[in-house]
Amino acid sequence: MHDEPSMTAAELQQKGAQLRHSAHYAQAEHCLLRALEREHDFAAAHFELGLTYCDQQRFEDAADYLELAVHFAPHFAIAWLELGAVLGRLGRPDAALAACEKATALEPRQSSGWMAMGSLHKAREDWERAVECYRSAAACAPKSAEALCLLGYALFKAGDYAEARTQFDTAAQLSPDMVQAHHNLGLLLLETGRPDEALGRFKKALSINSDISETRTGLAHALRDLGRLKEAIQQYDAVLSDDPDFCDAIINRSHALLMKGDFAAGWAAYEQRFTGGGQVGRSFRYSPWRGEPLGSKRVLVYAEQGLGDEIMFASCVPDLLSVAGNCVIECNTRLAPLFRRSFPSAHVHGGEKKDGQQWPAGLPSIDCQVAIGSLPNVFRRTSSNFPAHAGYLAADAKRVEYWRARLRSQAPLRVGIAWRGGTLRSRQFTRSIPLALWTLVLRAQGAEFVALQYGDIDAELAAANVESAVGITHLGKAIDSIDELAAIIGALDLVISVDNTVAHLAGALGKTVWTLLPRSPEWRYPRSGEAMPWYPSMRLIHRAQYETWDAVLARVARELADIAQSKIST
Repeated sequence: MHDEPSMTAAELQQKGAQLRHSAHYAQAEHCLLRALEREHDFAAAHFELGLTYCDQQRFEDAADYLELAVHFAPHFAIAWLELGAVLGRLGRPDAALAACEKATALEPRQSSGWMAMGSLHKAREDWERAVECYRSAAACAPKSAEALCLLGYALFKAGDYAEARTQFDTAAQLSPDMVQAHHNLGLLLLETGRPDEALGRFKKALSINSDISETRTGLAHALRDLGRLKEAIQQYDAVLSDDPDFCDAIINRSHALLMKGDFAAGWAAYEQRFTGGGQVGRSFRYSPWRGEPLGSKRVLVYAEQGLGDEIMFASCVPDLLSVAGNCVIECNTRLAPLFRRSFPSAHVHGGEKKDGQQWPAGLPSIDCQVAIGSLPNVFRRTSSNFPAHAGYLAADAKRVEYWRARLRSQAPLRVGIAWRGGTLRSRQFTRSIPLALWTLVLRAQGAEFVALQYGDIDAELAAANVESAVGITHLGKAIDSIDELAAIIGALDLVISVDNTVAHLAGALGKTVWTLLPRSPEWRYPRSGEAMPWYPSMRLIHRAQYETWDAVLARVARELADIAQSKIST
């Protein structure tokens, strides 16, 4: 640049910016460094040099110069914002958030700062703060489909499904070809039990861009939830043929096969849950056991699932004990007393999945290991492999008698109820039935009710007791103990529950249990019929396609009254 000696710092900075925009980074860097030789505190030159390094993904250098830009010009809002973005890329989220907060404080009407802050909170899964930031961004730019879509996603993750849908719908109206708006709305519709509408949204998204694995897999999920299992499996296969390691398709394909009743293929596919990211594997040093003869070998069964699945898969433990001379079972701490009583020939260790792998060191030598969720691949490969058991878990007999005496009633039936299941990320919306809807059941003649629902239920119970004019017995913290809960269930005549741990526990104990299932039940349950292969004592009550929960509960109330009346008659 022959005229460089005569150029001012401002001219060099402008020339450097032009060169950066043309992607001539080496020349841009040269100009901007010359500008800083003339004026070391020239914030605009520091800013442009930071962007030049950022464009080349030299983020450490970019951060240095952007920090100098805001040092020399503390009110330089866009520099604070760019600094926040770079610090986020460098894995410094607290500093990134502080920089973005500076930017929004300086220019609170600019949506970009709020968007950046929202994305930082989103990365932390702090959905409440993400909602606040995206809401501010949308207020600054009410016609921004991107801001509304991000707001909708944060609301969805926070569990505010109604407003999330509103924001997704508005984003899609503002930008009809916005794939993410249609995709996210499809996810929300799946989560809220509307797979038919979700299917339409995924198809719309794919009509715009047909190459997105997440959306193609979402389409498969919708087909699965509609009961179109063959089509769903074909769709999962198509995704995996292009993207063999896509974990969402891997684990859900196995679920679809199991729902279809193809247990041999389903459990074999389920074994990919570790490599596919569905479950976190454990690092025990023992050889894997895959069903070969054990002889006198000692096998470790280790935990990897939630409480309900640990209870369900434990139905395979008696099968294992029949072929294993020695068995060590790791389970959730809350299950340990129950498992020790139920499997007395095994050594049961209670712990947490995040615990280290050193605890077996004090035990006799272990030869091999198997995850509890892998036992069905050995023992449940056909429908005939599910045993007609009368309960494989055993409650404390003395505690059962204690609760029978305490819950003694003049009514013919003592009924335990549980009405919430799942979490925000495991279909709580579709698996739960608000207690306020249970009024007809609670008024059924000849029955008295015990709350088995875990969590904070005081307000719900108070409202239900007023509405139904029938008192529901609440045993307080007693049900927090799984072992005590098992004894309480053992003292009852019947359990009526949604799909949750209570239902699994009642079935595993061999207690008569009616499980209320949504239109699209989880993969563990058949899509039709009343029989549950895992639990012979369980009766499945499905919500039909166009049926309301009110109608389901009215059916339950009538049958409950009939059973109570028959007991009175006899």
